[in-house]
Amino acid sequence: MRVLIAGATGAIGRPLVRCLNDDHHTVFALARSPESSCMVTELGAEPITVDALDAASLKAAIDRIRPDAVINELTSLPRQYTAAEMRAAAERDRKVRIEGNANLLAALRGADVRRYLLQSSAFWYAPGDSLADESTPFAFDASPAVAAGTRRYAELEATASAAPGIEFVGLRYGFFYGPGHLVFLRWGYGRAGP
Repeated sequence: MRVLIAGATGAIGRPLVRCLNDDHHTVFALARSPESSCMVTELGAEPITVDALDAASLKAAIDRIRPDAVINELTSLPRQYTAAEMRAAAERDRKVRIEGNANLLAALRGADVRRYLLQSSAFWYAPGDSLADESTPFAFDASPAVAAGTRRYAELEATASAAPGIEFVGLRYGFFYGPGHLVFLRWGYGRAGP
């Protein structure tokens, strides 16, 4: 399968490229800079030099490589999770997630791409007594900051779910940590599509 990853140099993207290569998929990855391009090559993916916020270039790249699936792992998170760095990164992260998602979905139209996986988040679930699953509602009635995050992720999922002709899977990640290890503490997923 030909797979394009947006966000391949992140904490999830790096091991994802390795796993897809181990399963003998042809892996392409968006790269915004020469440094990202080098990292993508070292991971074993073919770099596609384009910014997810450049809709026209992104569409041209997807039309050219014709992936079978696109995996959206786009973020713009800081290296250190201090309050100041999180505040500084917040607007860019919001923009990359919302506009990048919209640009990827628009680029899929007419390119015969049928599968789309979207990084979502389990942080926005309503409180509960057990593990969350796809039936657990989002926390729309939470504090203003949590409700805003909840609406953002619900909007991302709704936009992808409404894309015609796309098999959509939303991966709602929880916490993960550790060098080279992903540990999901509260995880759920959503699936929609024709």
